[in-house]
Amino acid sequence: MKVDIRTVADKAGVSTATVSRVLRDYPGVKEKTRKKVLKVITDLNYEVNAVARSLRQRKTYTIGIIVGNVLSQFYSIIAKSVEDVAQKNGYNMILCNGDDDPQKELKYLKVLKSNRVDGIILTPTGKNADYINQLINTDTKMVLLDRLIDGVECDAVLVDNETGAYKAVKHLIDQGYRKIAIITGYLDRTTGRGRLNGYLRALNEAGIPRDDTLIKVGNFKKRSGIELTKEILQMENRPEAIFVSNIDMTLGTIITIKEMGLKIPEDIGIVSFDDSEWAMLLDHPITAISQPAYSLGSTSAEMLIKRINGEQIGLNNKPIVITLNTELIIRSSTKNVKK
Repeated sequence: MKVDIRTVADKAGVSTATVSRVLRDYPGVKEKTRKKVLKVITDLNYEVNAVARSLRQRKTYTIGIIVGNVLSQFYSIIAKSVEDVAQKNGYNMILCNGDDDPQKELKYLKVLKSNRVDGIILTPTGKNADYINQLINTDTKMVLLDRLIDGVECDAVLVDNETGAYKAVKHLIDQGYRKIAIITGYLDRTTGRGRLNGYLRALNEAGIPRDDTLIKVGNFKKRSGIELTKEILQMENRPEAIFVSNIDMTLGTIITIKEMGLKIPEDIGIVSFDDSEWAMLLDHPITAISQPAYSLGSTSAEMLIKRINGEQIGLNNKPIVITLNTELIIRSSTKNVKK
């Protein structure tokens, strides 16, 4: 009798996914079930040939994830959540640091393809649309994370960047601030554009005219937060508050403010898009827009694995975009400056 994974599953009274998890020694299987499956495997003398299985099933049970900056807490949480979902479903994960660099992104896309991963989760730079479309058209399963790409139709999981930024800046305005600077990220990426649009919407709604001298464009990294905050604070008539559009640049902003001998919020108010544990430990904890980082990663991984398994998703199985909400966490990095 030919013995395969389905034979083992039927004999043990479990699903093939459970047998796969036992074979790979993944967590999430009850010990009683694990022992029963292992006994059936022994009784049937079942042996797994991983290479043969991957060739037969055209699956490697591996997914890749390319993040913007592996040193960022935001992306670390996302990577952990993707790994959790992958392991739960019997998949391995390959983590790549794209570093927000289009060339590195392209290199890692090619590496993952050559390793025959079953699917890819990508935080895109937006610069490799042609190659990404080529991958999608040759049936590489793909989920975009945190950002969209112009000209690419693909599943995606995002946060509502514009509304989050709007809430942050509206809070500053409600506190009485009128001259508000923004340090945003790359404007050729949907995160940077969305956060700038939210900033401008809040100003417009309050009747505050746009001032391009208060709009500083960084690269979502700490160094640009340091450099651009210095530019802002050296202005002749410096702003009353700064909205910083990610936590890494916020760290740079706080470093510069302290180096220049200024105090938060006495001399300048701060609100950050994205939150961190360290932001709560300052003398004046930072008011922040909290992103659901874990849910971003886990939702992306669940969607990708469903696509890999051929499950129906959405209307007519067309690409879908899931947008998650943010939350304004009010702390003491701003003050009421209403006259």
